[in-house]
Amino acid sequence: MRKTFLFAAAAVLALTACVSKKEYEKELEQVKLISAEKDSLLKDVMANTQMMADVSAELTKVRDAKAGKPVVGAAGELPNASPAEQRAQMLERVKALTARVNEAESRLAASRKRVSALTGDSESLKKQLAQYDSTITAFKAIIENQKAEIASLTAQVGALQGENVALKADKATLTTEKEALTSEKSALTVERNTVYYVIGTKDELRQKGIIVKRGGLLGIAATDVPATTLNPADFTAIDKTKVSTIELPKADKTYRVLSRQDPAGIELAPKGGYKGSIKITNSELFWSASKFLIIVQN
Repeated sequence: MRKTFLFAAAAVLALTACVSKKEYEKELEQVKLISAEKDSLLKDVMANTQMMADVSAELTKVRDAKAGKPVVGAAGELPNASPAEQRAQMLERVKALTARVNEAESRLAASRKRVSALTGDSESLKKQLAQYDSTITAFKAIIENQKAEIASLTAQVGALQGENVALKADKATLTTEKEALTSEKSALTVERNTVYYVIGTKDELRQKGIIVKRGGLLGIAATDVPATTLNPADFTAIDKTKVSTIELPKADKTYRVLSRQDPAGIELAPKGGYKGSIKITNSELFWSASKFLIIVQN
């Protein structure tokens, strides 16, 4: 009887010890799970904080680029990215950050439920849960701060985009004004360099009103001179910077210059007049007195 009792008592003690060991191992495993949840959430919060710091740094770089300061691109950024491209990159990161913060907030609630399910009636695990709740509360405060910072970053991106639109409008206006000035300058250059010449007999030139008779007495000893008003349509237009030789129409005829061009800017006329062509040696000097060259056939 005594032996039987001792054996039964030993069996009960062994069973109790076995159950206690299993409960301890289970409790230890739950503690590890709670710790792992805390570590995972902490990594999320730290990653979000680092990403937020990166976005703030990018904002500073965009402002520096806008102000004309030299900017060194970070790894993963477009080489020699324009402020607009940097803003686009930054906006994508802000969007990603918003999604990560929202995801972290959802994970906080889900983790709290999982940990609550693990604790059961264990006093030590309840203490762990209380500590975990404290961690959750701290993380929630950090996430709320991150949300406020995201709102601020988003507002700054919006402000920069607004400035970019204004800068594009200013650039378009300046480009239009520059094109207008360039066009006007080009037109002035063409007008300045355009000169006119005409070749003909005295009768042909008189009929067109290009030359008239002046001086003399009662028409006697009057000389041919250029008319006071000349019509460019009666002349051939040329660019004085490109044309230095005037070809004469009839090789067997001689010609002379009747208009007021400076003779120092033209090849000296042979005896009897020019034949074949007239060569201009100094265009600025030759055309300085008049834009209209009148060549008369002798």
